[in-house]
Amino acid sequence: MKKHLNCKQALLLSLLFLTFQTFAQTSLSGYIIDENSIPVSGASARILELNIGTVSNQYGLYYIGSVNPGSYTIEIKYVGYKTQVKHIDLSKDESVSFALEPFSQELAEVTVLGEKEKREQIILNKMDVPLKELPVTVHGIDKARMQELGAIDLGDALKNVTGVRTRNTYGGFQHFHIRGMEQFVLLVDGVRDERHNISQSAPSTNIAAVERIDVLKGPSSVLFGHTALGGIINVLRKQPTDVFTADFNMQYGAFNTRNLSAGAGGSINSKLSFRTDFGVGESVGFRGLGSSYTNGYLSLLFKPAPSHQIQFSLQANDDFYSTDTGLPVLDDGSLVGNMSSTTRYNDPQDYLNNKRVDLQFSYRYKINDKFSLSNQLSYFVDDIDYLSTEELTFNASNDSLTRTFPFYFNHQTKPVQNQLEFNGAYKLGGLESKFVIGHSFSFLDRKTFRGNVLGEGVNATVAVVNPMLNHGNIYVEDTRYQARMEMVNGFFGQHWTKLTDRFKLLIAARVDVFNGEYYTNQVDVERNVTSEGEVSKLNLLVPTFRGGLVYDAHRTTTIYASYNNYFKPSRTVAPNGEMFDPERGYQGELGVRFEIENIAVNAAAFSLVRTNILRGLPGGGFANIGTGTSNGVEIDIQAKVNKSLSASFGYCFAQTRILRNKGDGVVNPNEGNRLPFAPEQIGNASLIYNFSDTRLEGLSLSVGGRYVSENFTTEANNHALPSYSLLDGAIAYSFSKYQLRLNVNNITDQFYYRDAIFGNQFFVGPSRNFMTSFIARF
Repeated sequence: MKKHLNCKQALLLSLLFLTFQTFAQTSLSGYIIDENSIPVSGASARILELNIGTVSNQYGLYYIGSVNPGSYTIEIKYVGYKTQVKHIDLSKDESVSFALEPFSQELAEVTVLGEKEKREQIILNKMDVPLKELPVTVHGIDKARMQELGAIDLGDALKNVTGVRTRNTYGGFQHFHIRGMEQFVLLVDGVRDERHNISQSAPSTNIAAVERIDVLKGPSSVLFGHTALGGIINVLRKQPTDVFTADFNMQYGAFNTRNLSAGAGGSINSKLSFRTDFGVGESVGFRGLGSSYTNGYLSLLFKPAPSHQIQFSLQANDDFYSTDTGLPVLDDGSLVGNMSSTTRYNDPQDYLNNKRVDLQFSYRYKINDKFSLSNQLSYFVDDIDYLSTEELTFNASNDSLTRTFPFYFNHQTKPVQNQLEFNGAYKLGGLESKFVIGHSFSFLDRKTFRGNVLGEGVNATVAVVNPMLNHGNIYVEDTRYQARMEMVNGFFGQHWTKLTDRFKLLIAARVDVFNGEYYTNQVDVERNVTSEGEVSKLNLLVPTFRGGLVYDAHRTTTIYASYNNYFKPSRTVAPNGEMFDPERGYQGELGVRFEIENIAVNAAAFSLVRTNILRGLPGGGFANIGTGTSNGVEIDIQAKVNKSLSASFGYCFAQTRILRNKGDGVVNPNEGNRLPFAPEQIGNASLIYNFSDTRLEGLSLSVGGRYVSENFTTEANNHALPSYSLLDGAIAYSFSKYQLRLNVNNITDQFYYRDAIFGNQFFVGPSRNFMTSFIARF
């Protein structure tokens, strides 16, 4: 472990956080409820004279601080409800609550449960069109839900998203399968994190600065470029605010887990506002899989004039993970009889370090009410340094293991990206239309250093029972680096048209010009180049498309259908320097959204096809001959049963298959098998009960479960991770601006395998564990 959160640091950070509050003169707060006394989340509360405001949280609480004494007009707005206005004299901290009234029963019925703000809509779809009028399937997780789950990282936050399979290998590399496919694109505030599209996994720091995560399912290359087959995961960080806001979260849990995060935002002056967050933490971890992290975030928003907006964001993290090789299982999937599932056989010197600095600069010009121009420039430097035992091999008597494959690499990733977009709206021939045209640029500089793993501890043999893990020093000497230099220019356009009151049409097209250079240079131990390798080049011109139709069947029901395709460049370089055509893929989807009063249902059927997969040939070499499919259905239900009880349910059935190779020359021995790590069934359900109008008001209880069916660890389907069901629960008490919370995961202490490497090295899921939290919001 490299970092420690000691008591002095925790006290200092707490004092710094509390100091933020001294800037407020007076404050205005209160609760917003609907006609059934149910808290309203996401309602707008504004002081009209000062043009400042906020939105209510999941408990219906709003808070506006840093207000000078005086007479003010308070305005409350929420979709489907009448605007409410009150005049108050503010001389000290005041509490003013509101009970909203719907315009009419008809309007109330079509209010979307969990209405998304324009920012999420625009980033995911690049135009300001309500989600229900687009032929897409999106699932969002807000900060309140992350805190309900006790989530620490991205994997925790997304574990209950329907159709998403989260994985974590080697201790810190996160994978995400969406609708059975591992190919996806991770965005941070709409900017691609290029690490995942190269390695399909990468570390992800603590989510202290994260406000929301959205998952757009299905191919999305037409808007976000290559590799987006399963979908898009967009991480949205907290934004500067006009009024002072702050939050604080202190956690302690099982495996000596300690986390502390805090943040604040507000106006510096009438034109400049800010948001800052930080997080620190460490954990001994289940099976001794320790980790620690430190991250910080700052965003500044400058509005020199009403039509101009400039934003600068900076985030940095320094994270450490012990690594995990898993437990080798026998052919039937069982452990050797005397092997303990809690023993970790890695060398104590194994490590995974991730350091990153992320910069974003954006400018938006609102030309008028119909047209706007925006540009977003980004750059990050990411360093992943890794050394670990990766393969464990039994001796003949199965009483000892040899660390047969120590593996080292150091990824250094430095992408520059720019996105220029022009948005507009117009009417022609009575048809209402919106469009976006744009250009995206990316230059990726990626170097992976590799070398020899040396020392007396290399290839050590350890006992299965009571192993001595340290067998001497281990160190690395660099010998070479593999370079990837990629420049991508994308030109795209998207057009949405309201054909009639019932029909909406969406079409989009894109052309990507992809130019890559790949080579391996030899280096000395100081990383000076001693010999330059031959350069292999990949030049592609690839079009992608999107089309879809939305039909408003009823004021409560919409039906949508869409077709999207994708491509992924193949970066494999054959021994003769040959490079290959890109992978292709597409999805057809048919979905329905049903929304009435306090129930929202989204159901979809989909067919995903991945073609042109690069396969090895029997006599050597490669060819683009492979095909895989995923066909299935998914359903999401959210319901507010009454003013106290909320429920949710999600289920995805995805039948994946490896198909016959193209052509007659190469037989695929895995034809008909399922894709690796793609369970046919994933389900989740939860119930949350908030005590209200009783002496227990402020208390809430929740219980949730998730199910993952059997899935295979190789294309040969010769090893399977058994199905499992987990039950989690929580109890929370909220008072004023604070909350005390206890989460218990895996309540029944279910033994299960969550992941695997090398086919037969399985990772055991955590046993029953708990997390306590103290949360404050101001």
